[in-house]
Amino acid sequence: MQKTIAPIVKWAQRKDNVFLTVEVRDLKDEKVELTTSSLKFSANAEGVNYVFEINFFAEVVVEESKWTNYGLNVRFILSKKDKTASYWTRLIKETHKLQYLQVDWTKYIDEDDEAEEGGKGLDDWDQNKFQNFDQGGADEDDEEAEEEQPKEGNVDDLEKEEEVQKNDQAPQEGEQEKQAESN
Repeated sequence: MQKTIAPIVKWAQRKDNVFLTVEVRDLKDEKVELTTSSLKFSANAEGVNYVFEINFFAEVVVEESKWTNYGLNVRFILSKKDKTASYWTRLIKETHKLQYLQVDWTKYIDEDDEAEEGGKGLDDWDQNKFQNFDQGGADEDDEEAEEEQPKEGNVDDLEKEEEVQKNDQAPQEGEQEKQAESN
């Protein structure tokens, strides 16, 4: 029998979005159900079932929200319905604390500082690599973007290719002397 637990879920927000990160590696068989008022999640990794349900403080727009499994974690970008309202005072509707929910301090900013620090901690949150909830899979654009990204195993090949390009652009030995004489 598999053990079932709630994973660590970190969250941060901006005026228009809520960012969630499920902190478990190598999750598989994800089941994600997003409504305007809640998120249900389940997945498994290494013989453990990870399950949680969050009832949001305010409504989100399902069609504008996205998620993806990065292997190291699962990330959600949830679009707030009321983009003009102030920051949510908490993530969940209930007033009691959920043990598995934590503030993501790497992305946290005060509402007053959003204009200055709006991108803090979001450098690797490229929305093009996320899939929409209403499609059940990655966008065609997402697949093209993945194809353009170098695979981890090809880093050496890329470095060699860059070196060859530099060498092709640099003058050859005899040519450097000719250029110096003509100047």
